[in-house]
Amino acid sequence: MDNTILTPSNIMFGLGIVGIIFSIYHYFRNPQVAIEQEQALTDKELGTKATILAQKELETKAIVLAEQVKNRNEENDRRFTEMGSRMDRALTLAENHTHTVDTKVDELIKTVGTLTGSIIQLQTIIEERNPRK
Repeated sequence: MDNTILTPSNIMFGLGIVGIIFSIYHYFRNPQVAIEQEQALTDKELGTKATILAQKELETKAIVLAEQVKNRNEENDRRFTEMGSRMDRALTLAENHTHTVDTKVDELIKTVGTLTGSIIQLQTIIEERNPRK
């Protein structure tokens, strides 16, 4: 019996067994690595998409806010213009009323003046007819 273990057929058999072990190892390991790589890429893509979506959402919100500010400014401008025109109309109305009151006061002063003259004449006539005792 020959005790040589390192015969070419034994070496080939050993290399075959080692090859089979590495094949089995790679069979189970490579899909796991591929899945992890794919998952990392997917996570990165999702992160990028989420960032892009967040940017789009912020842009949309900014556009909406800008539109709201623009509308608010236009509304304020309209209100101030309307308030200014109301103030102008109120001032004109007040000036008209003041002029009317001035005219009426002037007429009243004239009327009181003529009444005062008439009262003095009546007083003189009464005093002449009924002298004081």
